[in-house]
Amino acid sequence: MSQYNLIIFDFDGTLAITHKAIVFCFTKTFETYNIAPPAADTIISTIGINLPNTFKILHPAIEESAIPEWVETYRSYYRTEGEKQVELFTGTKQVLQLARKSGLSLGVFSNKHVSFVNSLLQKLKIHSFFDLILGDNGEMIMKPEAAVFHSIIKPLFPDLDNSQILMVGDTAIDLLFAKNAGIDVCWAAYGYGDRPQCLALEPTFAIDDISELAVFVQY
Repeated sequence: MSQYNLIIFDFDGTLAITHKAIVFCFTKTFETYNIAPPAADTIISTIGINLPNTFKILHPAIEESAIPEWVETYRSYYRTEGEKQVELFTGTKQVLQLARKSGLSLGVFSNKHVSFVNSLLQKLKIHSFFDLILGDNGEMIMKPEAAVFHSIIKPLFPDLDNSQILMVGDTAIDLLFAKNAGIDVCWAAYGYGDRPQCLALEPTFAIDDISELAVFVQY
């Protein structure tokens, strides 16, 4: 019997393979402004961080006033080209189906813009599995802060104790969010997180393939 009644998933690198799309869109954005793009590995190392802060990391000389335009340029490439390059990890849909069959509630909480999260979940045909879909809307305080957990997630599931909630994510940002919220966390080691950094945060569990989640979702 699963000890969890609610499982909250990150999106990038946890449910879906998105690095090809992200690298493509960052590269095109830098080229748009005639600046040499960072190496693919450097871009991948920032996955999970929100776009304004990612641009500050990848292009330290960027003017603060230019960031909104760069963000919109990136999102424009993502809408037209990036979304076509996103695919599910093998086994994702089966795990979600099993969790639903077992009566668990499921959510997504991503630092990606919420419009892209919803669009991609629809295109990947897994949107209907989720009771709760959260992403950056320009107003919420994003991961790793726990504000969304206390202001949105807990009020929606008032009967659940924190011990009945599991976060599943691939980066240190997801692990820190879970620790700040006081809930268990499963590290998706197959994703984009830095291994030493994530292990140092002592996740409750670690999995090398999303199919390993089956043991946590079966009643």
